[in-house]
Amino acid sequence: MIAGPPPTAAQPHARNPLTLFVGSSLAAKSQARAFITAQATPQLRFLPWWEAFTAGRTLLEDLDAIRARVNGAILLLSPESATTIRKHRVQIPNLNVLFEFGYFYGHFGERRVAMLRYGEFYLPSDFGGYLHLNSSRSFRRGAALKIGKRTSREFERWIAQFPDAQTPISAET
Repeated sequence: MIAGPPPTAAQPHARNPLTLFVGSSLAAKSQARAFITAQATPQLRFLPWWEAFTAGRTLLEDLDAIRARVNGAILLLSPESATTIRKHRVQIPNLNVLFEFGYFYGHFGERRVAMLRYGEFYLPSDFGGYLHLNSSRSFRRGAALKIGKRTSREFERWIAQFPDAQTPISAET
């Protein structure tokens, strides 16, 4: 089931809702749920990873099927594990979520894929030019922080640039 409230009488089915895939680590699932709850509207739905596939058992074919159901993706990144890079101990995000970012970016292009960062962690410099929605420098595994006004405003600006949801979205548009 795709998360999001049904249209109300005041908001009839004027157009198909926009649907976004939401990726996160298992540790950030509560934060992803809080984000979905805060942002879902009758015209904006979410397909969270936990409704789309089983963690640790995802195949490329599963991502292909998800891609066909959504108009874009938002990947929630958070500190997942520690590693050593150039003799410095750093936290890094979940590698599967980074893979999903690359997969959806390759299909939808830069305007239809965004990163939502929670906590402090290392990202390669190659990720510097991609859309990062500001969220919080804090992160609590298995818990959810309140979605801030700044995060909501930045998300709304990002969503506003999507074409009408009735128009098929591809990397060429």
